[in-house]
Amino acid sequence: MSLIEPSTERPATEPGLISHGTDADHEETDAALLERIRARLLAAGDVPGATVGQLLSLADALASFDLGRFLLRHRGWNAYWTHRLVTYQPGTLPASSAEGLEYQLFEKLPTVLATRERFGIFRSQLQARMKPGTTAASVPCGLMGDLLLLDYSGLPDVRLIGVDLDPAALDGARALAEMRGLAGRVSLSHKDAWALNLRGSVDVLASNGLNIYEPNDGRVTELYCAYREALRPGGTLVTSFLTPPPALSPASPWNMDAIDPKALSLQTMLFAKIIEAKWQTFRTHAQTLRQLQHAGFVNIRFIDDRARIFPTVIAQRPR
Repeated sequence: MSLIEPSTERPATEPGLISHGTDADHEETDAALLERIRARLLAAGDVPGATVGQLLSLADALASFDLGRFLLRHRGWNAYWTHRLVTYQPGTLPASSAEGLEYQLFEKLPTVLATRERFGIFRSQLQARMKPGTTAASVPCGLMGDLLLLDYSGLPDVRLIGVDLDPAALDGARALAEMRGLAGRVSLSHKDAWALNLRGSVDVLASNGLNIYEPNDGRVTELYCAYREALRPGGTLVTSFLTPPPALSPASPWNMDAIDPKALSLQTMLFAKIIEAKWQTFRTHAQTLRQLQHAGFVNIRFIDDRARIFPTVIAQRPR
């Protein structure tokens, strides 16, 4: 059984998806979509750091490979491409593709490197909290790699819960669970993350990639409240957030010594100017701390990636 790869031609989207739902006509072809984006770029003209010609060339390059076409259409990551991105092993793409945009996207872009490092931090933190009889949840679960790729040898009676609003994500999680021999431990639910109704049944809850699409701070705090209610007293939340880049905030914590400036410039052109990515909701450590405290969490601590772009945060429901 293989993981389910999405079509980039005429995708169906679930109502309410804020990460990769599309407002465009589902019948719009890839060619028509590219022409519409090119027209927008031409109308806007040159931007700081890039000529319109450079932007048009990059748009054409994105349209030449599957992930690029998906990003042009959806302006966000779905479960399949997120899983591919975070589990990608550097050097997998052939050296002959080193100058190509797909290689740059997988191997060089700062936010991509940060989320891959964050995924490793998540797995380490989650693995350390797995004990016999633990109930762990992933919300939204995507393909659920944060839990399904852990080692459960010597851990009987561990129960794994995946919740997602995207049916394709749940199909992919089900396929990965079967590939990993964990299907008997897994239950999957098609639900909104704000309406979990798990009622204090979870020991550990992992959540990545939802708050970065939600600009309303109150809604994010409500999301954290839903997570608190899902956890047992003393249970642990493992979550993350995107920090603002220096160009947008003087409070940016980014470690520029760990960031390739050329790759950062390319990332800005791709995500901000061409794709107009939906994941442009940034928060500082202080903002996230206040939101989690307001939601009732205690013992809050941060684990930064090297670039301090995509921090992990660990928080506990009071006992």
